[in-house]
Amino acid sequence: MSYIDIIKSRRSIYDLNDQLPISEKVVINTIKHVIVESPTAFNMQSSHLVVLMNDDHSKLWQIVTDTLKKEVAEDKFASTQAKMDMFSKAKGTILFFDDRHVIDQLKKDFPLYKDQFDMFADHSMGLLQGNIWNALAELKIGASLQHYNPLIDDEVKKQWNVPEYYHLTAQMVFGGIGSIPEPKEKLDADERVIVYSNV
Repeated sequence: MSYIDIIKSRRSIYDLNDQLPISEKVVINTIKHVIVESPTAFNMQSSHLVVLMNDDHSKLWQIVTDTLKKEVAEDKFASTQAKMDMFSKAKGTILFFDDRHVIDQLKKDFPLYKDQFDMFADHSMGLLQGNIWNALAELKIGASLQHYNPLIDDEVKKQWNVPEYYHLTAQMVFGGIGSIPEPKEKLDADERVIVYSNV
């Protein structure tokens, strides 16, 4: 599969199950390789992951459900519950964190760029998330990226002993693919790319 084919196959897939096409060990090793090889500005390496599978994955989505019950009106909660049930059926969730100590130290070490390091960290996190998502797609594993932070931050840190100075940025649900979503309409590349060349 070419890299472009991998990018094409990476979609937000919500119809997931807990039947992976490969072993858990291969998935974990792939995630570990990706985080090591993904680039970061100033080599900050501020991104950290917590991978939850099986019972821990289910526990996470119960935490999200219980948290949202306090925020969403009871008469409107049915659709939220359906979404939580859908995520719970998957195999696992990757929690993405930024180490604020690393970012804050770089602001002190390089004061000329101190106003940029939050953006640099965001860029690094985006690259990591995209790289992991593409790597999962190459393994025929479906995923979607969710953002229930900061509502769940405190409970997540307490449950899985995450340092207080880690900042939760996203949750990537992954699992076996139940069905492929319909293609999305996309603008032609020529509408989005301008090329100047004297060749």
